[in-house]
Amino acid sequence: MSYTFSQLSRLYNENKLFELTSSPEGLYFLKLRSLARKDYYLHLFQKAQIFSDNFGVKQYLETLFNSKISLETIHDSINQIYEEERVKRRANEQELLGELYKLRVFDWGGIHENDINKHLVDNYIKKITNYDNLIEKVDNEILHSLKSFVLCSWYNNWTSIIIEDIFKDHHRVLPTVGQIKQVDFFIDDIPFDLKVTYFPKGFMEKKRRARQLKIKEISDLKQGAKKFSIPFDKTRNKDDLLIDLITAFTESSNQDIQDFYNNFVKIRKDIINETVQQPHELLRWLYEQQGSQRFDASNRLFLIVVDTNSLEDSWKLKRDYSLLKEKIEEYLNTRSFNKDELLLTW
Repeated sequence: MSYTFSQLSRLYNENKLFELTSSPEGLYFLKLRSLARKDYYLHLFQKAQIFSDNFGVKQYLETLFNSKISLETIHDSINQIYEEERVKRRANEQELLGELYKLRVFDWGGIHENDINKHLVDNYIKKITNYDNLIEKVDNEILHSLKSFVLCSWYNNWTSIIIEDIFKDHHRVLPTVGQIKQVDFFIDDIPFDLKVTYFPKGFMEKKRRARQLKIKEISDLKQGAKKFSIPFDKTRNKDDLLIDLITAFTESSNQDIQDFYNNFVKIRKDIINETVQQPHELLRWLYEQQGSQRFDASNRLFLIVVDTNSLEDSWKLKRDYSLLKEKIEEYLNTRSFNKDELLLTW
């Protein structure tokens, strides 16, 4: 089946990426759409020696699509634009990595990603009626939370750019240079949306349940703390208490306590290693658990960073450039990609 520009535009606007990339015309459209900035389109017009009038961006795209510019010319233009921008980032990359190592603690301050407005409305604006109490909360809590939120968001932004550049630098990868939904780059003509994340706590709980263990890890640690008379603050929130208990176990010189914690870590490692060998269940879980705002059928490439010795420190691996580059290049050098194999089955 041959598609018109209008049909392909509708598929793109309806987020039907699978249908869009099931035809050569759709893939051609998507690559042109990945240049969606006026100066990028003008760059392609010039490279292809095609006359362009003062069109809007949509008209540029339609004109380019109908002109049947060769894929080689499109690829050359994309790679040239990317390399021009990459040179600037590459010059500052080592300095940026040095700045990222200044972050000592990765703590969102009680504000989870993307819910800052909800956090403030639910916990302060709609909850507190006393003005002086509100001012005290602003000074003692909100400012600290906002600082933590900004630092974590800053770290995630720049480490994501660094990681994405490692992929885009590879010879098998065609980058995107403009803003395009659900696509960060193409590998062997397959579009991918890169997601960098950690081993999900919810999936760990699912695997613990399957092993007939206490579902939540903190329950095991609290039980162990009571067994070994390790004091802990019961009023702490679960995330902070988990770190408190791990700290208590790892810093103890008592052999029985060390043995207990080593077994706790072994269970984690066994679950992670099992998942690495059989990743399909995790991929399905990640798809099912995605938030409603992110729900789509894009080809997602998950890079899961895991410190098996200390899951709570996994965030630090996002700035370990040498390790990331080695593993990403090894993956791209050895992995074959087939569009049909990307379909999840239930």
